[in-house]
Amino acid sequence: MEVLPIVFSVVLVILAIVLSVVGIQIILVLVEVKRTLKKVNDTLDMAENKFNAIVQPLQNLGGMASGLNTGFKVFESFVGWLNRNKESK
Repeated sequence: MEVLPIVFSVVLVILAIVLSVVGIQIILVLVEVKRTLKKVNDTLDMAENKFNAIVQPLQNLGGMASGLNTGFKVFESFVGWLNRNKESK
């Protein structure tokens, strides 16, 4: 028997085993990356909820300030209208 076909067969078997091990390791790494990204996503969702809980009262405060500003403008217009009626009499 010749040596070359035997060496070629042995190298082919070793290469198939190595590639199978590398493929399994890649799958395991991808599963771990998926878990890590899920944890990061959950953390970001929790941080977003906390941030919204902090920002929401500030937005309400801004809306209240805008409402007060509009109320003061209406009051000023009403006082101006009363003063104009007094001057015309």
